[in-house]
Amino acid sequence: MEWIVKRETRYAGRYIELQELTVRLPDGRTASREVVRVRDAVAVLPLDQEERVYLVRQHRPAVEKTLLEAPAGLIDPGEEPEEAAVRECEEEIGFRPGRLIRLVRYAHAEGYSSGFITLFIGTDLEPSGPLRLDETEHLENVRIPFSDLLERVRSNEIQDSKTILASLFWAEMRSGRPGKK
Repeated sequence: MEWIVKRETRYAGRYIELQELTVRLPDGRTASREVVRVRDAVAVLPLDQEERVYLVRQHRPAVEKTLLEAPAGLIDPGEEPEEAAVRECEEEIGFRPGRLIRLVRYAHAEGYSSGFITLFIGTDLEPSGPLRLDETEHLENVRIPFSDLLERVRSNEIQDSKTILASLFWAEMRSGRPGKK
């Protein structure tokens, strides 16, 4: 275990805060750690009655690629993950899931980030009106059969962790294999 001896904020922006930590190692020495503090997020894999999934294609400058992803976003202060999941679906794909199935909450970059993502499957989709994107969001909606998404995950065409995990969890759950909840 490492114990935090000192914490200094090196940068604070709208989305991230970079902290430098001085930690005491189990053998008594000290070391430096850089940690990115972010708000937690949600992602939803929305499925209609025909098992088609609703995804968004968007450019991600950090990885310099355009990715196909499950709708996702930050949890607002005071908001529950389920509320954020419904909101993000309405904003990004124009559908409201009537039912959410919580899959997992995981650390998305535990080596350097404080952030967790909660994954959901969204079913019983109802139209909720026009998209409500942030003014800087530029998304393309994509609807494909779940079987196609799973093949794209297996062929490494899908590179977004939240979409990969949600797809694999759902494939396992619907197969009836052990581990199904």
